[in-house]
Amino acid sequence: MEKRRDVTFDIAKGIGIILVVIGHYIPAGAPEWYELFIRFFYHFHMPLFFLIAGFFYERSTRQESYRALVWGKFQRLMYPYFILSWAIIGTKIGVSNYLQVDHPVTFDALYRVLYLPEAGYFLWFVYVLFLIFCIAPLFKPGKRLIVLSLLAVGLAFWREAPNWLCLAQLSRNLIFFVAGMWIARTSWLERVMYRGSLLWLGLTVALAVAYARLPLGAITSALSIVLGVTGSFMVMSVSQLVSQQGRVFARVLNRLGIMSMTIYLFHTWIMGGEKAILTHILSGGNIIEFIFSALFIIGTGIVFPIWLYQWVWAKNKFTSRIFK
Repeated sequence: MEKRRDVTFDIAKGIGIILVVIGHYIPAGAPEWYELFIRFFYHFHMPLFFLIAGFFYERSTRQESYRALVWGKFQRLMYPYFILSWAIIGTKIGVSNYLQVDHPVTFDALYRVLYLPEAGYFLWFVYVLFLIFCIAPLFKPGKRLIVLSLLAVGLAFWREAPNWLCLAQLSRNLIFFVAGMWIARTSWLERVMYRGSLLWLGLTVALAVAYARLPLGAITSALSIVLGVTGSFMVMSVSQLVSQQGRVFARVLNRLGIMSMTIYLFHTWIMGGEKAILTHILSGGNIIEFIFSALFIIGTGIVFPIWLYQWVWAKNKFTSRIFK
């Protein structure tokens, strides 16, 4: 039973990382249906990863001190954060005179990455996940999780949270990590999460439509929380169905889930270079060109980071540990 659950979660992460890569390809003039699809899954694709992280953190039986846990997470998360941030800054500055660069930076970004992931803004996830692992151990034992839950709910409605130290992203996503912890503690919630994929899909679509039609405020803040959970449950229930098939599709998604952090860390580098090159080749404004570009850029954004890990990072003990 436990092995099946692990496969289900890896498949869910595989689906999630595909959505992440798709969401980072929004070229000018993209079709409306494509942008609508991206707006839909933006409600839940990152909450899914936080929910899974919270689930496995709660289920972990490792006994280690707070200091050891935080130091281990720092090595696992913040080493790649700083290495990639500084590498991105150097690359953007180096090629800015030759190619079009998204979100150009200056040299003072070298120290600003300490409190703001502006070099590669997608790295906010890594930064926030580390902060959560600094907070969660203080509340894990027993009924202290209730206190953490109340804190997470309060932060979720903090609409004016600043961007420095990724407090805005932390306030929006801590609640999903906590939700994962509660699911790990509550067997009936876990059973509900695995079932009713069509129900979760219909509910998530309906809530997304309602969200789009309401003005931003307390109601939409509450809806964003519910959408993050229902969308995550939708992906988990679909992953459960896929895992039971045991076929090629399930194995591919399982592999992508295992390598999801590697894909997350490196896909924007690959996609950014390809987008810069294709802008000089394609004229744009053509649906055929859009489909070709999307399939090529998204596909290589998923596959190339895995090859990069196998051919380069896996050859060294340090890089094989921090980039997987």
